[in-house]
Amino acid sequence: MNIKIAWRNIWRNKKRTLITVSSVMLAVVLAVFTRSFQEGTYAKMIENAIGNFTGYVQVHQKNYWDDKTIDNGIEVNDTLIRQLMTIPGVEGVNQRLEGFSLASHGNRTKGTLVMGVEPQKADKMLKLTSKIVAGSYIGDGDQSIVMGSKLAEYLRLTVGDTLVLLGQGHWGQSAIGAFPVKGIVKMPTPDLDRQIVLMPLKLAETFYSFENGITSLVVRFKESDRADEITAAINARIDTARYHAIPWQKMSPEMLQQIQSDKAGGIFMIAILYMIIAFGVFGTVLMMTEERKKEFAVMIAIGMQKTKLVLITFYEAVLMNLVGVALGIAFTIPLVIYFNINPIRITGEAAESIVKLGVEPVMPTILEFSIFLHNIIVILVITGVAAIYPLLSILRMKVIKSLRR
Repeated sequence: MNIKIAWRNIWRNKKRTLITVSSVMLAVVLAVFTRSFQEGTYAKMIENAIGNFTGYVQVHQKNYWDDKTIDNGIEVNDTLIRQLMTIPGVEGVNQRLEGFSLASHGNRTKGTLVMGVEPQKADKMLKLTSKIVAGSYIGDGDQSIVMGSKLAEYLRLTVGDTLVLLGQGHWGQSAIGAFPVKGIVKMPTPDLDRQIVLMPLKLAETFYSFENGITSLVVRFKESDRADEITAAINARIDTARYHAIPWQKMSPEMLQQIQSDKAGGIFMIAILYMIIAFGVFGTVLMMTEERKKEFAVMIAIGMQKTKLVLITFYEAVLMNLVGVALGIAFTIPLVIYFNINPIRITGEAAESIVKLGVEPVMPTILEFSIFLHNIIVILVITGVAAIYPLLSILRMKVIKSLRR
């Protein structure tokens, strides 16, 4: 009965109710939308710089990450790959053989990262076919290579030219080879674009004299926030005396620090937004209470107990807040979906600085339940605290004084 009375009360003065509901709705929209943009941008950064190249989790020989040499590589182990594929959420495993070599063409030389990959799997993960700017992509049986566009530009190479590579193979053997350029690829990270050379895994094994050898297994899955969970699951199943799985946070600590630093600034901005929201909501509640003081005094004067009036007023505040939150969610969801599909594209110098970090210059939103839940809880707490004022006002009310208003 009290809830029914409260519901009818809030619609007796529609203008007042609409102002209160609108303030709560706007609070939800601003808080959720802002946070969704922040988290969406971080997710895009991780996807571009980590998920589309290094992968979220890699498995190596135990000492490889501290001393990244081919001598610390491992032989392909089908049992190990099968163990990785049994972990829930894992979609695939990419084998890689990485090493550093001196690339030469004409009178120009440059240090390069030579990476042997499984062409089809690498294309699925890195989307290399769509990044080819000249020539074509490599296949499993090719004896040719694909190289970064900036590296090709520096060495003055085009499709069909021959790239000479000189490096150190497995167990100190010399690695020397001349490979025709089949394609030139535009990598998203400028540093990578200036040094990457991709070749089929079998060709890399021959070049580095490491038959059936790899340096890393890249574990593919979609959710970057599951990296620690899947890393722990992998280390629980594999022989940790020989192998070791590490998440992207350890492989790219600079990216992690950058995100954490930016997130701290984002949280500070959200805190300021919450303060503005709190003052707005409290101002609305204060106005509503002052307008209704005479109404409250009349009800108490004709016999209504203060405790019951407080309870009904509390229900009114709860109902208005819930309506505001519901409308805020209904308005925010399509907005978040739209900007997730059509992200804001950054241009000019800001875009150039972002591209240098290997991140696509876009700001997408992310549709994540936790963002809605956390922000709604904070807003409900703010509106709940603001609702204490009218309750205290009723309990402390001087009925005669209020009736003379």
